[in-house]
Amino acid sequence: MSLPDDQLRRLLDGEIDAGELAGDRVMASIADRVFGVKVDPAVRPVKPREADGIGQSPIASSMGEPDMLVEIIPGGVTPLPAPLEAPPGGVVPPLETPAAIKRRRKGLILLGVLGMATALYNVFMGLGEFIPTCDPSVHVSCGQALKLNWYDAYRTSEHIAWGETGVWGIPDMVATGASALLMLFGFKKR
Repeated sequence: MSLPDDQLRRLLDGEIDAGELAGDRVMASIADRVFGVKVDPAVRPVKPREADGIGQSPIASSMGEPDMLVEIIPGGVTPLPAPLEAPPGGVVPPLETPAAIKRRRKGLILLGVLGMATALYNVFMGLGEFIPTCDPSVHVSCGQALKLNWYDAYRTSEHIAWGETGVWGIPDMVATGASALLMLFGFKKR
């Protein structure tokens, strides 16, 4: 379905007459899309599926040129739908939040609160009050340093897993910040 360059150039320059456009469906389609030029529907070829309703034979209309993949809808521009009106009183009721989203929000808030409470309790009081620390025979600080170092949390029987309370470390800051973010995501509405 390629067009000769000369014919396309003449169309774009505006040198083609309507009779020549009516005879070539491809050129008529290009003229319609580029310039908004409508070719007379009486001259325009009809698609095979539309030919039965008009009285033409579907074979006769498709014999000369291949069928185009562009469907022409008669009637011009489709009107826009009417805008929605506000309910009486002018207040639009809020949309209902599905139960699954509510549950997920509550879960994120609960997880954030528990994480923040655990991280802050560990920094200021120490989780060593609940988790058994290392034996005092291992190191002098065992039993006295009660803050769990999150980086070495899997080695609770060694003195390196415990630190002094009241001292912030990077893992403590990350745990507190991540818990705060979880809590904020729970409060966020879509």
